[in-house]
Amino acid sequence: MTNENEKKEEKVDEKDPMDAVKFKPGKRFGPWIIDKTLDEGGFGQVYLVKTDDGKRAALKAESNEVEGGSAIKLESLILKKLNKNGPKPHVPQLHVAAKRKKYCYMVMTLLGENLKSLRMKRPKERLTRGTWSRIGIQCLYALKYMHDCGFVHRDIKPQNFMMGNEDDKERARIVHILDFGLARSFARYSEHNKSWTARRARGSAEFRGTLRYTSPNVHLRKEQGRVDDIWSLLYVLIELNGGLPWQKAQKREEVEAMKMAMSDQDVMLNMPSCMGGVIPHFKKLDYYQRPDYHLVFKALWQVMLNEGQKLTSRFDWETKDPDPSIPAADWENPDGRFFKQDSIGINGPPPNDKAGANESTILETEAIKSDKGKSVIKK
Repeated sequence: MTNENEKKEEKVDEKDPMDAVKFKPGKRFGPWIIDKTLDEGGFGQVYLVKTDDGKRAALKAESNEVEGGSAIKLESLILKKLNKNGPKPHVPQLHVAAKRKKYCYMVMTLLGENLKSLRMKRPKERLTRGTWSRIGIQCLYALKYMHDCGFVHRDIKPQNFMMGNEDDKERARIVHILDFGLARSFARYSEHNKSWTARRARGSAEFRGTLRYTSPNVHLRKEQGRVDDIWSLLYVLIELNGGLPWQKAQKREEVEAMKMAMSDQDVMLNMPSCMGGVIPHFKKLDYYQRPDYHLVFKALWQVMLNEGQKLTSRFDWETKDPDPSIPAADWENPDGRFFKQDSIGINGPPPNDKAGANESTILETEAIKSDKGKSVIKK
């Protein structure tokens, strides 16, 4: 009888760690006031917040009591780094970030719908080629910019790309990259030498990412480099086009076997032929080598042209033409000049000496910390 009473008491005392981030409307975080819940998941909650003068933003909160703790500290540090020289079009702007006893939170740009949500609402749950080709160029731009700042994302999937909020005139048609909880620095910048050096690859790395979209290299436990982010982006685009060959596979072993065994032609079966050279290029690259972003850009640009689309054409979900007063974005340059630029200059391993005493190690501690423990496999 005593044991039964003790068990009942234990159940009463048990608390859901997510309770720490379940905020009621009206709760204040400095000038920001909780309005309503936008999204919730296994690690935290996202809220719409407003200021007294009507400004709107998104507040993301994560419990410190879930396994592995909150990744918001790492995310906020990366956002600060990406926005170091002013707000960037494909990156949310960070307003504030803080840690409390039971949770961490950050307030950032309020965005719109993610690519998964937009796809699911379309007929046959697919986007037209004219839309996903232009979306793909923007995603590629966001990834290259992140890579040029020394980081790989390691969790590229449709949910981690969001359009701007429909009420935000300048950002509504811009794709934003987000959720940097699994990101890792692959390069270090030396203030002394004013140059970048690759971070040495580990002999074996834990699985990081979302099973459906990870590159074959991740299944082989190789260190993830820039090419693996772009490879995952290709898988995202294949899904937007109609579905991946392993779309319905649930077990890790089944997905892995299909990725490793399928020919490039079978993976790209329903994709435009002008995209055919992308996977062969990826297969030539190792962790250190720079992907040919311009090759991928040209393929996506050709898809857009083949579909008779223009940069100003409506996306599938739009009901009216874009505002002509909005200036053209950098990704819209037809020669893809941004994708030709190599601002980081890394295409091989670091020297074997111990140079780098003056290197900036911003985020290195956080990135290493996020890699300890169990494999992180998202679904």
